[in-house]
Amino acid sequence: MKNGGVVVSKVMLVIHGLISALLIYLSLKQMGKFAELGGAFGSGAMNTVFGREKGLDTEGKITVIVGVLFFVSSILTAFFISR
Repeated sequence: MKNGGVVVSKVMLVIHGLISALLIYLSLKQMGKFAELGGAFGSGAMNTVFGREKGLDTEGKITVIVGVLFFVSSILTAFFISR
């Protein structure tokens, strides 16, 4: 029974690593949108001229979903490693 737990924890570590790499990639890709001078200080001036756009674009929604998957994966990985 303990050997099966080791396999599950290793699989969860691999899945968690893939999700975290994808989240880093998506976050860095979105940072390119705000690369002007205002983005360097965190203002995101691109969306403030005529007011902020409502909602997220497709990349933003995917990033949110991957972020939620990262948190769930973190909890599950910690659970399986502790057993």
